[in-house]
Amino acid sequence: MKKLFLPLFAMSLLFVASCSEEFDVAAPYRDITVVYGFLDMGDTAHYIRIQKAFLDQNQSAITMAKESDSSFYSNISVRVERHRISGNNAYVDSIHLERVDLNDEGYPKEPGAFFNSPNYAYKFTNALDPQFFYRLKITNLTTGKVDSADAPVIDNSLSAFNVRPIDDTSVNLYGMRFYSTLPNRYYSIDMQFNPPANYSVNGYTSPASIAQAVIRFNWNDSNIVEKTSVPRSFDFNAGYLGFSSSNFEYKIDNLALYSAIRDGMGAAPDNVIRLMNRCQMFVYLSTPEFANYRQALLVQGNGITGNEIAPIYTNVKGENTLGLFTARAAHSGYITIDNQTMDSLMSSSLLASSKIKGTVY
Repeated sequence: MKKLFLPLFAMSLLFVASCSEEFDVAAPYRDITVVYGFLDMGDTAHYIRIQKAFLDQNQSAITMAKESDSSFYSNISVRVERHRISGNNAYVDSIHLERVDLNDEGYPKEPGAFFNSPNYAYKFTNALDPQFFYRLKITNLTTGKVDSADAPVIDNSLSAFNVRPIDDTSVNLYGMRFYSTLPNRYYSIDMQFNPPANYSVNGYTSPASIAQAVIRFNWNDSNIVEKTSVPRSFDFNAGYLGFSSSNFEYKIDNLALYSAIRDGMGAAPDNVIRLMNRCQMFVYLSTPEFANYRQALLVQGNGITGNEIAPIYTNVKGENTLGLFTARAAHSGYITIDNQTMDSLMSSSLLASSKIKGTVY
């Protein structure tokens, strides 16, 4: 099962292509293992990317980037061990991962200076169980060195993870209401996450501590002269939210939603009116490890003013190893903009150039 979820985490993990924590132009060649993987209970196949970073004082990085041998290990064993989430985290069993080409799996690499084929990752298809955490073990069969990292499973069942606007039928029927743009008027997204009883892994009492919400506004561009209708959409990113209790909520300023709709739609072309469709809401959860990584990135910076090439934070243990192996969960669904809000959108001076004239439902 392929998923389009989580635009959220992908962009913030670009550091996996970096070469080392500090850039030394005179450094001799050395293997640096770079790991990337998120376990998602909603997926039927799980992929972990394991590569070599390359740094060589005798060759151009541009030249090395075109050679797959510079970026993949030829002699490693990869497995995940299952451990219990409570008590002494006892070992249960292990799963061997097979190396696959992501191009063949339906995940082609984006074009660029780097080689595009092969595009290896390590795969397993076992169903994930939130009563266990999964320990990744990467063994270099040439050197005997072992790298490891732990990832929990975030339960995505409704009894554990609930987003009221999309998961609660009565709230969903009530609709999405954000008609007032007066100061201190908010649209709230109420959520709940219940961690497993007696959860205790690496000092954490819950597998999830950070959320992200995205609202996708959908509409049709209807040309009243040519009698055509073209579906359009844009995503409003509500940002990240840390939480420590079972019940938590996003509070999104109503005016921010109006401004986002205006900017996302832009001015309507000649002879075109806009007809709103139902919104899609995506809510994602991730782990304290991801929250720690994100905090390290915010403190350190990753632009031209950042103080390192790659973030300091990594949860992969081993010599010359960087990366993030962790977990995520996602809920998504459709929600209707209520009538009072639609009336306000159509009459708002902020949205006059967008020409919102009604709905397609």
